Amino acid sequence: MTAIPTAALTVFIIRKFKIKTLDHEPVQIPKKKFNWGYVYGAILFGIGWGLTGACPGPIYVQIGSGLSIAILTLISALAGTWVYSYLKPKLPH
Repeated sequence: MTAIPTAALTVFIIRKFKIKTLDHEPVQIPKKKFNWGYVYGAILFGIGWGLTGACPGPIYVQIGSGLSIAILTLISALAGTWVYSYLKPKLPH
C-alpha cells in the first residue's frame, strides 16, 4: 500500500525540483494516457494475490518451503500469462 504514494511523491519531487540524472541530464518521465485495462488487470492481480497470499516472486519461496499447493499458484500464474499473451493482439492497448 506504499508503492503508489511513494512513486507519486518521487515523481512530484523530480518534477518540482527538476532533478537530473548522475550524467546531469534531465529526468524524462513521459505522460501516459489513462487506460481502463490497467484497472481491470490490477483487480485480477489483486484477487489472485489475495486468494493465494503471493505475488509472483514469493510463489517460489512458498514452493521451496514445502507448501505444495503453491505449485497450483505457479501453474495458474503461468496460465494467466499465456492467456494474456494469446489475447494481447485482441485487447485495446
